[in-house]
Amino acid sequence: MKIAAVDIGTNTVRLLLADVVGRSGHLRVDQAERFEVITKLGEGLDASGRLGEEPMRRALDGLARYSEVIAAAGIEHAGAVATEATRSAANGDEFMARATEALGFHPRVIDGIEEADLTFLGATRAAEPAESFCVIDVGGGSTEFVVGHSFPDYAMSIEIGSVRLTERILSKGLGTPAAVRGYVDSVFAGVRPPYVPQRVLGSGGTFVTVGAVARGLSKDEAEGHHGLVLSHSELRSTVDRLLAMSIAEVAALPAVPQGRAEVLQAGAVCAERAVAHIGGDELTVSVSDILDGLALHLTEEGMTGSEA
Repeated sequence: MKIAAVDIGTNTVRLLLADVVGRSGHLRVDQAERFEVITKLGEGLDASGRLGEEPMRRALDGLARYSEVIAAAGIEHAGAVATEATRSAANGDEFMARATEALGFHPRVIDGIEEADLTFLGATRAAEPAESFCVIDVGGGSTEFVVGHSFPDYAMSIEIGSVRLTERILSKGLGTPAAVRGYVDSVFAGVRPPYVPQRVLGSGGTFVTVGAVARGLSKDEAEGHHGLVLSHSELRSTVDRLLAMSIAEVAALPAVPQGRAEVLQAGAVCAERAVAHIGGDELTVSVSDILDGLALHLTEEGMTGSEA
């Protein structure tokens, strides 16, 4: 089944076009094409509680372009989800009405647990088998932790991510790497999974970019290296290197997409401290993420004939 899945995130708006193959309960994403627009939808949200007009315009422009791509792709089933920025904004309903007009179909605002569950589905379905997983996804506005075997046993969504932490570093006077790490540790303190997982998967753009920086890859090369493995010490040393750079130096790295440099240092700290909090000795970087999980979910819906 040809699927289009859209993720309206705090920092990016992303589209996955994919053929989903297999039978119900044993589906997998095949022939995937991925698109990303960095919109900074959550810019200023932490301080104001509202989505700004210019960030909304950037996101809506991206969604309108995706509508054209979807229409030309012969898609059988399409769906979209909106995450932390939209669900926490006082004017989230207004934005969703405008997003529906831009896309041509209605996105759903999902809570942190559903976000975590879809991320777990997408990342683990594409991973090598393991007895148990922890999937960590550092977004712009939140970080999700999901621990489970074939299905999640534990999920937690924490309201800190690359955009939120970037803005809090200045507002809270977190002037040193040690202070930033200590603050993130305090925010993650409530994450208490029931057991230590066998494998830790880092899902989403922050982990993909940090992994690419660690190995000296370009953004395109990183997206082709699904399953790249980093030790925790390698992850930490990479984050230390990023924190020692200026924003201009970060932006010049071949791994860093245009527009991500301003929030990558904060996102990288969230990623490294999340892995440390779980107790993982190594991390597997997963290109597959919430979009893949949404594509699988949409295919199940299409097979059963339920509404999109």
